[in-house]
Amino acid sequence: MASSIETNQALCNSRGESPGLCGLCDVRDHSVCVEFGPREMAQAERTMARRTVARKHAIMSEGEPNDSLFVVTQGSFLLSKYLEDGRRQVTGFIFKGDLMGVRPTQQSAYTAEALEDSLVCTFSHHYLDEVAKTAPGVKDRLIARGQNEYHRAQDHIVLLGKKTADERVSSFFIQLAKSIGQDLGEGRLEAPLSMARQDIADYLGLRLETLSRTLGSLKSKGIIDSISRKNVVVKT
Repeated sequence: MASSIETNQALCNSRGESPGLCGLCDVRDHSVCVEFGPREMAQAERTMARRTVARKHAIMSEGEPNDSLFVVTQGSFLLSKYLEDGRRQVTGFIFKGDLMGVRPTQQSAYTAEALEDSLVCTFSHHYLDEVAKTAPGVKDRLIARGQNEYHRAQDHIVLLGKKTADERVSSFFIQLAKSIGQDLGEGRLEAPLSMARQDIADYLGLRLETLSRTLGSLKSKGIIDSISRKNVVVKT
């Protein structure tokens, strides 16, 4: 049986089908594409690039130029930076419907690596500049996403600098569940986990051993109901 990535890729590689490829996309209403009129949408169908990014492969690399906007239509990515001594700091996670490369740059501030086989739509910023002449909402949406990135960065600084290990881990899982999870009722939220525990530890500024102890502590306190490699259930 074909995987969901293969099925979506087949849709992306087809041509001339109604209602059009972008009309089949279930993240369109949350992306820059929602600002496109019929003319811009038809042009996007002809010019955008769609690509599969295999697990552990990078679509952006720290320090390298990037002039593309990436819209994640399936899968997830890890954002990271490396210190001079080789240590890694995970700075964020990107999920379905999120954007990467919001601004063109000569030196990317982070590396974006696929946590699983993922699918993205790619727009050049030159193309977006042209589209913005007739669809100004495109730039407004990108500016808003840029502001969201700034706010997330500020929240991350507070999380690392002012919260205990228990607070860091519980805040991370609860926010993750609210963003991409589902409500199981009775105050229980479930979130998928595409990232490894080492990735979570690096994001939260914890040693892996500390993360493991903290997970046990939160389970004993009833904040974490259950956790596996694939998902976590938290209580709010």
